[in-house]
Amino acid sequence: MQAAELRGYGQALEFVERQPLTPGPDQVVVQVKACGVCGSDVFLRKGGFDSVLPIVPGHEAAGVVDRIGPGVSGVQEGDPVAIYYIEHCGECSMCSIGRVNMCLSVRRMGVEYDGAFASEVLVPARNLIPVEPDDDLAAVAVLTDAVATPYHALVRVGDVQPGMTVVVFGIGGIGSNAVQVAAHLGCDVIAVSRSPAKLELAEQLGARILISAADGAGDVVEAVRAAAGPGGPPIVVQTVGSAEVDAQAVAAVGIGGQVLLIGSSVSPFSIRAVDLIWKEASVHGSRGFVPDDIREVLALNRSGVLKVDHLLGRQRPLSEANEALDDLEAGRVLRSVLIP
Repeated sequence: MQAAELRGYGQALEFVERQPLTPGPDQVVVQVKACGVCGSDVFLRKGGFDSVLPIVPGHEAAGVVDRIGPGVSGVQEGDPVAIYYIEHCGECSMCSIGRVNMCLSVRRMGVEYDGAFASEVLVPARNLIPVEPDDDLAAVAVLTDAVATPYHALVRVGDVQPGMTVVVFGIGGIGSNAVQVAAHLGCDVIAVSRSPAKLELAEQLGARILISAADGAGDVVEAVRAAAGPGGPPIVVQTVGSAEVDAQAVAAVGIGGQVLLIGSSVSPFSIRAVDLIWKEASVHGSRGFVPDDIREVLALNRSGVLKVDHLLGRQRPLSEANEALDDLEAGRVLRSVLIP
């Protein structure tokens, strides 16, 4: 099998040949057909995760069941599948209430165990989500994370309701889909970005108000609060890996509102208790997604409600994984998809 390994933080991936994987009890080997290149993969390369090195990155994947270990039922060789990237026990206090993304013994594909920047990947059978034979597996791959992540934040964490005003900071691979999910939920969407092209994309995906965060564009927080109307916005979704934007999101949220933090930054930002107390506002982290989020966004994509064309424009062979990471870090793409 072929794989792209990260052997040291800040280093380029190295391409290696390995022995084929052997599934153990309750495990399956999936032949990878597509793997999205995510901001988390860039974060991993920088050392943002306390990972196990060397590691094969890649967690946004779809493929075909190739080999099945003992005790596995419900799937057959040749079945097309989406992969849920979080290995979970199914028994702890978090798993018992459906929050498997917060499993107390969580292990993440591409962080604690080898991921899908490879021709094949070994995963627990419970992590497979069957898909339709005619589904585009590149689309399935990006739906598993780039769309399921903001869906989880808005639906599970934020409990967003029709008619709410939702502000989205950052129109990248996650933020663009936060816009279209919020629009699908019947919300009035305000998009904030430094890029005119990304603001145009946000408008195409359902944003009603566009606010430039480019240098010289004025006070972004004041612009957001003015656009949201009296009381300010009830929901602010922060998708940028920036402490500065974290602070802007908290400053912008309205009375009784929620800030949903998705973008990962290891840098601190300052917040005063009174800034939350006087508004009875709250700040929530939103970590990934659960398998039902994947199933639901797959169904919405099949029905034509949620689109992924804007995520599929740059497809590369596995050998160009480093270039794909560089493109994403430089902001040249919303997503690249590796096709092993």
